[in-house]
Amino acid sequence: MYIITDEQVRRLITMSDAIEVLRSALAEHGSRQAKIQPRVRTLGENVSLSTMGAILPGAGMCGAKVYSTHKGVFDFVIPLFSTHDGRLLSIIHGGALTEYRTAAVTRIALDTFGRVDAEVLAVFGTGVQARAHIRAIVEHSGIERVLIVGIEGVQEAVVQMQARYPDLCFEASTAEMAVQAADVVVTATRSSVPLFDGADLKPGTFVAAIGSSKPSAREIDDTTLSRASMIVVESLEQAKVEAGDLLMAAPGVMDWSNVVELGDLIANGDAQERAQGDITVFKSLGIALADVALGELVTRRVMASAEPGG
Repeated sequence: MYIITDEQVRRLITMSDAIEVLRSALAEHGSRQAKIQPRVRTLGENVSLSTMGAILPGAGMCGAKVYSTHKGVFDFVIPLFSTHDGRLLSIIHGGALTEYRTAAVTRIALDTFGRVDAEVLAVFGTGVQARAHIRAIVEHSGIERVLIVGIEGVQEAVVQMQARYPDLCFEASTAEMAVQAADVVVTATRSSVPLFDGADLKPGTFVAAIGSSKPSAREIDDTTLSRASMIVVESLEQAKVEAGDLLMAAPGVMDWSNVVELGDLIANGDAQERAQGDITVFKSLGIALADVALGELVTRRVMASAEPGG
């Protein structure tokens, strides 16, 4: 059994690795082979405990993600077991894994049903997930300009990302200017209210709302939802319980029969055709399928290098 640290995870995988592995795992989910266990939250006086799980027969592994939330700070751990004999194979400290898997799934969604000619990315937020999403989206893409919107740390994020990608243009921006210019919009904040007016979205924009997994919080408004030709989630079951962006919509705005799962789109073939001006929305909540799939890759590489952790 291996104990694997965040530092090991960052040494062993790249964002491209995460995208490749998670695309296969989502296809396995779409073909009804993989199984997922929705998130369960237990609330205490000063802390909450959350758990969710998945079984991936193709990877030969099952596991769970368990994490605490204290004053807005998360700490994650992921135990993984063999589906062949039930043995505990590894325990992974899940901070880095969460960073990679969330951004990688958004990039997969963009590749699957977003616009292929995107040049301008707008990102709301300056934290770990916001920066991970910039990495996932700009690499191996046609993005030329990135607009960053935030309450604090905006200039620091601009400087850091500019140094990492000197051939691109990074700018601090207002919400209105960013949305009006963007081909791709990512919201990675802890806001409980919409961050921009959906009327400002250009035709053809891909919107990824990834910041909230609570039914009482939303980052995108009813106008964005009403203009969307396609709304995609990782899990319909989980979205109907947690996706405040969708659950808080006014009556008549949301038609759940038109909401589809990302795994179904991937399992059904190549990138989905859409009209040039269609706005599309990806509402991400995070599912343990992604943690287990990426954890399997990390565990396999640790085993191959005979590098036990801890």
